[in-house]
Amino acid sequence: MDTPQPLYSAESVRELDSRTIAALKIPSIALMKRAGRAAFNQLLRRWPDVRRIQVFCGGGNNGGDGYVIAALAAQKQIPVTVCACVDPQKLKGDALEACHYARREGVQIVTSPTALDDADGDTVLVDALLGTGFRGELREPMDHAVGCINRAPAPVLAVDIPSGLSADTGAAAEVVRADATVTFIGRKLGLYCGRGPALCGEVIFEDLGAPAEVHNGLAPLAKRFTETSIKRLPPRAADSYKNQFGRVLVVGGDSGFGGAALMASESAARSGAGLISLATHPQHLPAALTRCPEVMAHPVISGQELEPLLEGPDVIAVGPGLGRAPWGEQLLARAGRAETPLVLDADALNILAGGRVLAGLRRDDWVLTPHVGEAARLLDWDSAEVLADPRAAATAVQQKFSGVVVLKGAGTLIAHDGGVDLINSGNPGMASGGMGDLLTGVIAALIGQHLSPLEAARLAVWLHGEAGNRAAEDGQRGLLATDLLPHIRRLVD
Repeated sequence: MDTPQPLYSAESVRELDSRTIAALKIPSIALMKRAGRAAFNQLLRRWPDVRRIQVFCGGGNNGGDGYVIAALAAQKQIPVTVCACVDPQKLKGDALEACHYARREGVQIVTSPTALDDADGDTVLVDALLGTGFRGELREPMDHAVGCINRAPAPVLAVDIPSGLSADTGAAAEVVRADATVTFIGRKLGLYCGRGPALCGEVIFEDLGAPAEVHNGLAPLAKRFTETSIKRLPPRAADSYKNQFGRVLVVGGDSGFGGAALMASESAARSGAGLISLATHPQHLPAALTRCPEVMAHPVISGQELEPLLEGPDVIAVGPGLGRAPWGEQLLARAGRAETPLVLDADALNILAGGRVLAGLRRDDWVLTPHVGEAARLLDWDSAEVLADPRAAATAVQQKFSGVVVLKGAGTLIAHDGGVDLINSGNPGMASGGMGDLLTGVIAALIGQHLSPLEAARLAVWLHGEAGNRAAEDGQRGLLATDLLPHIRRLVD
């Protein structure tokens, strides 16, 4: 397996820059020129037919990268204009030297972005306004420049990070919407979580020749797992039998909410669990037998009736369609005390957040899978606070309840005792009902097949998202949760 990718804070990346300059024994302007050339090469790779380049430059090192890009474009005899949002006479250090480099190559520099609103389809815009040190809200002239970039009918390449995006959290208000982002030295967490995935386009990493040892002793904010760095299930032996692959119990489906529990059960079955039982409201039994007769459905009207079913399973998934009425509270209260690994989702989390059921309970062997709203309720935060710093929110939920916490999103964060993992998988078509129920079933099935709760969470998030990507090949709009099931089955093997 490949090593997961470290995701750093802006402060840590500045330290990486300094270490790289020292390790390579080069002046800082040389590293800036490497960054500019790497970004320019990626621009040509992605848009080989570009006929004009317009570079928006700020006053710091990010702006300096932009001036280098402009100089290289001029060398290639590609018409290029720099819109300087900071007076070039006020530049200092490497940014000033990069500006001189651009002037020597004959680059035209203007100080107003208003003339650039008419960029056509042959033009590529380069965002080199603000780097990883940006904090707070955009002010003039940067907010005007960002508006010009976003209004222009031309593709955008962001240098290191889209201007206005927080490198540490992925939070953003007014921000450049890029088609591609070339980032340097160290990957920034904000590119991959929060609003980052919606704003960065394709993220291209360039290490600029930094030696591996510059990362030593520098703790990342998170680690990004990809398909090749996630532990998979081993092949099955020829003499395998069902009891070797986990007995999963799904608890949920109050009156009128049976579909969620049925989907969780079926996704557990399609993910390879050996035996699946479903404890649900009696009215859902006919639907369960019709939808998936392989699931052993049991009618349950109280926590007391659930008790005998808690003795057999290897893992219990509670929450899909559970509701918040006394029926759901009773079932969660009984299941939550079972000496069996748990996966909690949906209304199980909402009940837990209420504080009346399982109050103060901390378990090392459970997986909590909140979306933003559920995480906010578990923490008694506003949803806006979770969105402003999803890593902090995932960590706070894990510290409060222990175990493994899966904060779902475009960049799903998995918090655990050892830190925070991130997995980018899936697509906007998955913003529809039932997707979380499927994920719950997949996690439970993988725990039943002898993965640890953390290993199961990692693999399940990737499987779920990749299945969504394959299902969306026919279109994202109208994508249903159950469309993922055949793809989950193929991917899990």
